[in-house]
Amino acid sequence: MIKIKIIAMGRLTEASFNLASSEYIKRISKFFSLTVTEIKPVQISGNPGAKEIENALLSESSKIIAEIPPKAYVVAACVEGKQLSSEKFSSIIEEKSTYGYDTICFIIGSSHGLHDSVKKRSDLKLSFSEMTFPHELFRVLLLEQIYRAGEILNGGKYHK
Repeated sequence: MIKIKIIAMGRLTEASFNLASSEYIKRISKFFSLTVTEIKPVQISGNPGAKEIENALLSESSKIIAEIPPKAYVVAACVEGKQLSSEKFSSIIEEKSTYGYDTICFIIGSSHGLHDSVKKRSDLKLSFSEMTFPHELFRVLLLEQIYRAGEILNGGKYHK
């Protein structure tokens, strides 16, 4: 069974996002072994400067990188990343799990994104859209796409 790990900065606090997340995690378990690791973001001031943001992202990056499994294919969620169809997304999961990667690891940064060191450590920078999404909603979107990938790879009817 393909192992998938999501490393997310922050917790799900909204009940509706928790409910949706739990539902997709349950559905995903038919196809993949999924773990979610939540990391507490660095607290910054209400109106941070560039240096404060950079320092926070740097501090977060060491925590993120420490959670990446050794033989993982790493996908960083970045606005500047590549956009993929659901079919291509599923084929990447299948391909990477077939060619020597133990885990497909997805990284969701904090509200200020990800430090360049995390982006450089990633094998793929992925964007779902040029639009900005709240982190809690993005996690649900990612879980839905992982579930959809499982359905695609197993010939399910969910994906149309």
